[in-house]
Amino acid sequence: MPLSSVYSDDDWKNVKPLKIPKYDMNAYNLIYDHHSHTNYSDGKLTIKQNVEWHIAMGYNALTISDHNNMRHLEKINKIKEDYIKKGILITSGIEWTTNRLHLNFLGVSKWNTRVPYRPKDEKIIETINKVHDQGGIVVCNHIPWSLYEAKYKNHPTRETLLEWGVDYIEIVNDDSLPENVFDQESYDFCTKHNREIGMLTGTDMHSPVKLLSGGVHGWTLLKLKEFTEEALLEELKKKQTKILYSEKPYLDPGLHRS
Repeated sequence: MPLSSVYSDDDWKNVKPLKIPKYDMNAYNLIYDHHSHTNYSDGKLTIKQNVEWHIAMGYNALTISDHNNMRHLEKINKIKEDYIKKGILITSGIEWTTNRLHLNFLGVSKWNTRVPYRPKDEKIIETINKVHDQGGIVVCNHIPWSLYEAKYKNHPTRETLLEWGVDYIEIVNDDSLPENVFDQESYDFCTKHNREIGMLTGTDMHSPVKLLSGGVHGWTLLKLKEFTEEALLEELKKKQTKILYSEKPYLDPGLHRS
């Protein structure tokens, strides 16, 4: 069972969503966060509170990616149709969390395989292939956090991630120290390998008021023909996302009302 939340659904009641940095609204209709947590792992919010927080922060699409489990799946399936009617797309994923690297799996419908604490290269490759066999997307999360805050040993290089078939690197991670939020090295790498490996932003939100960076700095933009999870996955497979980034953190307008 998930832990009870210290927050209330009313924390975001009647809150006007913040205005994110300017972008071409004719070119993009999806504002996406691939990476956040709920009280089904170490997050502080319920699924509904997580969704309401995202709406307040300017997103209209999100993937909930709890650590090493998908126990949230049934509850997400119960509410996502109601949110679709409101123009909000909710999908389920998992953050495959080890002490070598963290990978987000998007578009997987179940995950029953034990997650190893310190996986060998062969196990990581096998796992990436398993996700792709399900039609899913693999993202390497927060490389600067993994290297400089968690201080993981033997984290795969960006070149190795590309060789193994990783689809995306998380370029912005809001639950990192300010100096590690924007991953310039990965941005340059993905730009060099355009259409081979893409870029995503992630809030990595566990608590709405305790993001290590001080707030939200990134939003991922896509253009969908249909507002469905299938259309999102098809668009993600093109690896042609647009990244919005702000050096200044954006604060939650629900919990930081003036």
